[in-house]
Amino acid sequence: MDLFPSLNDWTLFSLIFSGIFIVLGMAELIRNKQGWPPESTRQFVHIFIGLIVCICPFLFKHNIQLITLSSLFIVINWIFLKSDKFASMHATMRKSYGTVYFPFSVMILSYFWWDKPISFILAILVLAIADPIAATIGAKGRTSYYPWRDKKSRRGSLAMFGSAFLIIMLGTDLLSRIYGASFFIPFPVLIGLSLFTAFSAAMAESISFRGSDNLSIPLATFLSYEIFLINYTHDTLFQLLLWTALSIAIFALAWNRRSVSASGAISGYLVGIVIFGAGGWPWVTPLIFFFISSSILSHLHHKAYADRNILQVLANGGMGTIFAIVYFFWDFPPAIVLYLGAIGAATADTWATEIGFYSRSKPRLVLSKKIVDRGTSGGVTFVGIIGSVLGALIIGILGEEILGMNDLLLPLSIAGLVGSFTDSILGRFIQAQFKCPSCREQTEDRYHCDTKTELIFGSRWIGNDMVNFINTIVGAAVAYFFWMNCG
Repeated sequence: MDLFPSLNDWTLFSLIFSGIFIVLGMAELIRNKQGWPPESTRQFVHIFIGLIVCICPFLFKHNIQLITLSSLFIVINWIFLKSDKFASMHATMRKSYGTVYFPFSVMILSYFWWDKPISFILAILVLAIADPIAATIGAKGRTSYYPWRDKKSRRGSLAMFGSAFLIIMLGTDLLSRIYGASFFIPFPVLIGLSLFTAFSAAMAESISFRGSDNLSIPLATFLSYEIFLINYTHDTLFQLLLWTALSIAIFALAWNRRSVSASGAISGYLVGIVIFGAGGWPWVTPLIFFFISSSILSHLHHKAYADRNILQVLANGGMGTIFAIVYFFWDFPPAIVLYLGAIGAATADTWATEIGFYSRSKPRLVLSKKIVDRGTSGGVTFVGIIGSVLGALIIGILGEEILGMNDLLLPLSIAGLVGSFTDSILGRFIQAQFKCPSCREQTEDRYHCDTKTELIFGSRWIGNDMVNFINTIVGAAVAYFFWMNCG
């Protein structure tokens, strides 16, 4: 749909680019003249730019203009953020990178899913409208909680859910008529779609940190919206809703049993929704096995895992989720092997640690004979190595039996072993180690005893979660390589 057929796309691009800067300048001028708090003008700018992005599918024939615009503003906003310019755009009560996450999310959606304009527009609308409503109402809420690191208000979360629900329900009907949809969604299904998508958006907002909701909200909204619709058209909606209920119950129980933190439970739910939506029970079963087996093994020796938060969930399940998305939207069959390789490597690493705990001999640093204490990064035991192979092997068995794949046992066993060794090597030579200034204990965490820790070794940016994430990438690549060459 072309609203301005007489104007060249790049002319429209120039007008929008200039218009955004004019609005920013006016907002900054008004803020300085009237003495308004930066938060008020920031919300106005947030809504204005969001609405501009929403009409881009009506303005441009192709996505190149919006990709260019969002790429430019990633750089521009980063410069403004670091130089403290345009407080009306990015100033908040806390440090936030939201102005950088916003154009980044637009770039991702416009690059990969420009051909899905209704879903695209609704995802940006939820961010542009529902998020500011939640922030405004949440600021007045008295009951607060900490799903992760940022304080949230229950009133704000309910406002996020309610406003997102209305946007999805009304917007779906309106945009379907504008775009001349071949069929209209029955009202009960539309209610279910709105509830399902709004819940995902509210959950994504609740675990945001330093403005990351400007990335997580549109992505969670878009993916959950598409997953619901495609499962509806494929007559698998009942199974998706059954998994949704079961997933909520599983993660609520895990949180209650202190197997995961609140952010770990919420992010685990979102990851599970995407993976189940991509492939149903066959795809989500290896993930369930990884989560339940690792939780059981940790509890066997009374190890508390309440600190298993969103970062650890994404470190172990993030790559698998990406492969599920690739398979879901682009029907790329090798993504199945890559997915199993990533989950197999995560399982292998976790089993190596948990089963290695029962080794009678102390660990030795990888590639050396030095004996170290249990739990030391880079330490390995023979029992742990056996555990890593066994964990990946079971994922291979599940892949063969449930997904109907062939020749997976050897590739996944090798992938698990290589991934675990990669994890140990990175843990020994590169992973950051910190010291707590309060208790003087050495730790892998950037915060300890509610105090920022001091770096004593390794790269500040390569923590345990990043090492685990790299492990899943290596596991996926190794599994795919051996599957292609040994099949």
